[in-house]
Amino acid sequence: MPLTSLEERFRIHASNICALVEEEGIVIRPHARHGLPFFNLLNDDEKLQVIRDLQQYYQICLDVKMNGRSLRDTKFFTLKALERHGFTVDPDLLDKIESNHLVEFYNFLQTQIFRTLLFFEVGSYTLEDLYCRKWYNLYERTPADQAAIEKTAAELFAQKKTIRVNNPEHVIKERDSLERLSIRNKLLWASPLKKEGVDVAVILIATASLA
Repeated sequence: MPLTSLEERFRIHASNICALVEEEGIVIRPHARHGLPFFNLLNDDEKLQVIRDLQQYYQICLDVKMNGRSLRDTKFFTLKALERHGFTVDPDLLDKIESNHLVEFYNFLQTQIFRTLLFFEVGSYTLEDLYCRKWYNLYERTPADQAAIEKTAAELFAQKKTIRVNNPEHVIKERDSLERLSIRNKLLWASPLKKEGVDVAVILIATASLA
């Protein structure tokens, strides 16, 4: 498949996501540079995976809209993401989700595969950044806060059940964005996500606001 065709597919799907999010009053950018430098660093297989991930997120947004609901309905948005990915989760965890929460899914490669609308309200990265760059190149925490997060991850993987996170609120800084925003983040809950009975990802519930 020609490179230009992959680029065009990326632009179309990213722009479609931006349009749906903008209907909720939040402006996000598909990319910062017309040449898509981060997308074009990927090999063709990686580019195709990015395009599939964009398609998946766009479809989740459409699932919400076609039910007459807002993307700001955090719990419903999360339910539709679980359905679209084919994930099951501790049902008690869903009762803990509130509209002002940030909900994220990460696979075991530490790639963010879903985020609720609050993510875009407190961050400035483009979709190209989020889908084409490694997470650790985008954000930074203090060493102490990073160690606390790693301890929580180890506890989650060891217990393989929902855990209430007792880490204090801390600041995450955008490492390489135009705005270099700082975000206050408090992780509340973490739980495994299963597919056909096997743990394949994790769900995190947090609060987040601009610092």
